[in-house]
Amino acid sequence: MKILQELPLVARARQLRHTYVQGLDEKHYKVLTFKLYDFKASPEFATHETNVEEVNERGGRTVLIQPLIKRFFREEEAMAFHQELLEKFDETLRLKAPEKKEEKPAKAGH
Repeated sequence: MKILQELPLVARARQLRHTYVQGLDEKHYKVLTFKLYDFKASPEFATHETNVEEVNERGGRTVLIQPLIKRFFREEEAMAFHQELLEKFDETLRLKAPEKKEEKPAKAGH
């Protein structure tokens, strides 16, 4: 996995960290950690979320593919998971490098 960019945060979207990466499979992903609510929620509800979205090379969504969504009750747990996910991204999502196809030389006809 390669970090391509730490994206600027959007305050109104309650973002805490937003990272644009390229996985071992050579696809692009956004890892986003944010607060779910802009008010104090009841203690039985998770308040933060970290998710991964598959995006195109410009960072836009082509289809909604979220290989990972995880919710937390505390901000520090969510931020720690975001960092841990970046460190072990390919292993966590079980990404594999694309197979390289070998081209066979054309055989001369008889």
